[in-house]
Amino acid sequence: MLVEDMVADPALSLDLRVRGRLDRPIRWVHTIEIPRPGRFLRGGEVVLTAGVWRNAGTRPESFMADLADADVAAVGFGLVPPEIEVPEAFVDAARTYGLTCFVVPVEVAFIQIVESFVSSKRREWEKPLRRHLGQHDAIVAALRVRRGVDSVLDVLTGQLGLPVAVRAAGGLVEGTVPDPAHPLPLMGEGIADAELVLPHPMEELDVEQHAAVVQAMPFIALEIERSRALRATELRYAGELFEWVYGGSAGIAALRTRLHALSLPPEGPLAGVVLRTPRPETAAVRLSALLGTDGVAVERGGTAVAFARIRHSAAECARRVHAEFNREGSAATYVGVGEPGSVAELRVSLLQAAHAAEAVSAQSSSGWMTHDQLSSPTLLLSTQDPELLAATSRALLGPVLEHDERRGSELLPSLEVFLDTGGRWRESAQRLHVHINTLRHRMSRVEDLTGRSLAHTPDRVDLFLALRALRAG
Repeated sequence: MLVEDMVADPALSLDLRVRGRLDRPIRWVHTIEIPRPGRFLRGGEVVLTAGVWRNAGTRPESFMADLADADVAAVGFGLVPPEIEVPEAFVDAARTYGLTCFVVPVEVAFIQIVESFVSSKRREWEKPLRRHLGQHDAIVAALRVRRGVDSVLDVLTGQLGLPVAVRAAGGLVEGTVPDPAHPLPLMGEGIADAELVLPHPMEELDVEQHAAVVQAMPFIALEIERSRALRATELRYAGELFEWVYGGSAGIAALRTRLHALSLPPEGPLAGVVLRTPRPETAAVRLSALLGTDGVAVERGGTAVAFARIRHSAAECARRVHAEFNREGSAATYVGVGEPGSVAELRVSLLQAAHAAEAVSAQSSSGWMTHDQLSSPTLLLSTQDPELLAATSRALLGPVLEHDERRGSELLPSLEVFLDTGGRWRESAQRLHVHINTLRHRMSRVEDLTGRSLAHTPDRVDLFLALRALRAG
């Protein structure tokens, strides 16, 4: 409370006679009637007096000098009948020493002035507590609208005026990670791996910011515990769903019920998603967080697998997942997405996603692929073990290779051209720059060495695939 606030209070009806430093804060309000009051004052007080000290022969000028030496904030003279006018000498002395001086009317008791000051101080003292309660109420209100760590972080960010984040197991982050980052461990059951990330150490925050952080932390810990409990239940339900789909051990009705329990639409469009990346358990958690209410993910067989609601296209889903896991450019990430459909097509979609992830891993260091890129059986062949493919190819074409190496012939290149032209003799001979009879002799020799007939479609396909695998190896 400032002196100007007190003299301006209409309830007190104070009569300002000398305008000193009205902007001074009031330390206390003190009633005193002794001749030399300064020794009992500490500075900053408003002194109230009825002039009783005059009975001891103390003059106003001497009394006021003692108050000025004590550095009081203001002095008030209270009128007590029959005295209804403040002594001019008192006002003149206040003016001489530059002290704010006011007159307290007869009908206003000194206790009213003291009560006004105490009420003002109480409001001032309560202000941090009310602010603290306001921060608490803001977090509670935000969580009523939307549960989650992000709701608490939004409120805390607004209270601090600074970016904050929560970092949990596997690098999962909510909020905006500040730079520089100062982690603060969160305390709670089962969340020893989580931390609140602040832009400054706690000891550098001001009192209000420190209080806001301390108040938010239990809410953040509670939301993490709640989300992990929900996640554990969801994982159990989701794990059973994937086992049912892979094994075909449950009917459509059971699958529909389980999808409903996981807030996914059985009518679709739902697609299988397979993510191959290091630390599949952590990847499954991140994938589940990325999909949100549009999907469910678990770790199975060393990969993260999911069912995702397709909002736009399978390619858009694959791009989004790959971008999330490849944004730091660290570990190789392979994403496969199957064809979207209803509950009846879940198994096929999941198998397509697995083949797509396997195919892209065989072709590049990182990437994604969708079901519509799996139309080639040759592509599916490329997902098999390279050593097995090479061994199978050599078992079929080994005699031809040995013949070419031993005789210096060109049976294998001729076979490759013949198959590439679709078995057209004249075109193949022209491309090889040989007579057509020479080509017929070479292909006859290949048939003898391999025991396969180029006139038989299955044999021709085997030879074609073996050649492709041999060249790829």
